[in-house]
Amino acid sequence: MLFLISSVYLLLLVNVSFSIPGDDDPCDNYESLDRPWRATTENGFSICDESYSWNGWYRLYHYGMNIQVSETCVNGYSCNADFGLWLSGPHPQIEDGVVIQEVCAGNYRTGNCCDYKSKPIKVKACPGNYYVYELVKPNVSCSGYCTDLSTKSKTASTPTPVTVTGSSITFSDPCSNYNKLDEYWRSTHKDWKLYGNITGRDDTRVKWDGWYRLFIHGSSAQMPEWCFYYMSCGGFSSLWLGGSHPRVEDGVVTREVYASYYDQCSHFTSNSIQVKACPGDYYVYKLTRPNVAIPLPSYCAVPFSTPTVDPCESYTSLDEHWRSTDYSYTNYQYDMCDHKVYWKGWYRLFMNGQSTQMPESCVSQGMCGSYYPLWLRDPHPKLEDGVVTRHVCMSSLFGCCAYESHPIQVKACPGNYYVYEFVTPTKCSIYCAVVTGFKTTQTTESLSTPLITTAGNVTDNY
Repeated sequence: MLFLISSVYLLLLVNVSFSIPGDDDPCDNYESLDRPWRATTENGFSICDESYSWNGWYRLYHYGMNIQVSETCVNGYSCNADFGLWLSGPHPQIEDGVVIQEVCAGNYRTGNCCDYKSKPIKVKACPGNYYVYELVKPNVSCSGYCTDLSTKSKTASTPTPVTVTGSSITFSDPCSNYNKLDEYWRSTHKDWKLYGNITGRDDTRVKWDGWYRLFIHGSSAQMPEWCFYYMSCGGFSSLWLGGSHPRVEDGVVTREVYASYYDQCSHFTSNSIQVKACPGDYYVYKLTRPNVAIPLPSYCAVPFSTPTVDPCESYTSLDEHWRSTDYSYTNYQYDMCDHKVYWKGWYRLFMNGQSTQMPESCVSQGMCGSYYPLWLRDPHPKLEDGVVTRHVCMSSLFGCCAYESHPIQVKACPGNYYVYEFVTPTKCSIYCAVVTGFKTTQTTESLSTPLITTAGNVTDNY
């Protein structure tokens, strides 16, 4: 008898409607989500809705048109998720108020439509022929809410992002009138994807307004002019500048913006932005809403600083024989790893007391005492070039530059040597030093060289 009463209670709970005061009506208080990549016809990525924070009610769009969550079976690997989520019942009528609907996830292995059930969600029909949903974090692994293209309809109002960043003031000179954007997760040094810790930032949900200057932890930063393997900047698709930064005398210029997906740097093209170089060695950007077709895009920032002391006169010496390009990695139980070193400042390379430099050509996989040796993809600068940025390649079984690590800064110094501002690489890899006229030898003793170097203490926190 108790079981029967409980079953009836649950049945009533699923179909119950709620009365909401006018001020709290979700038809008037919702966040707009224009995400065309949620359509049931889209696939190719694994965007997992359980990785993101859901908070409140949402109205769904497809390129500015109303759309609704699918009411019919969704196949596996649809909606750019491993498991597509859909409503197991019809949408409510306006007179029904807020209702609770069950959410199904199909099994791509069995082909069944509702092998898994995610957490129920609340749904409400609104005047104007649209719906709002109280979306919640799913409990099905790597699943995503799907939209049905057959339900698209025109809307009288244009969806606007919910988060406001900036102001509506009309600025004269953006170099002296800008909004500060200091969000640590935008840093290219934060490899969220590499560690399975994507934060789900989405710059299409931000209302961009005016000009911005980038900072990371209070230090000046700029958009990267490059992309490298696994760059994410807190989102799913990382946005970078498709051209060089201007000079002060260039004034305001327009630059293309590209979005990377894993190792595909120009997988998407976003909306172009304006950029200006300012006196004082920094840049300002007129950021705009990215292309909504790009899954979870986020503008990237790379921290930089102008040295207060000439790095040619203030550097740390690295004299470690196993960085040599002819030092083969043969002991798979012990691997040198610059990923675990705390890098800070500028470094000069030596080999047995003799000045050396990073190689500018391919280093075979397994050399420099590491499974993944690092080398410069670009040539070293000249004295008159000052401090420059150089790309870093990572050799592997898949090729000489199968992966890219974080770019580094390099400077040529009087006396025919170079200094490098090393940063933590993206994998357990080693910055190489090219052999110049001498050969190192490997011994059993050398294979047990401590991991701690003159660069600093070993740490996993960076």
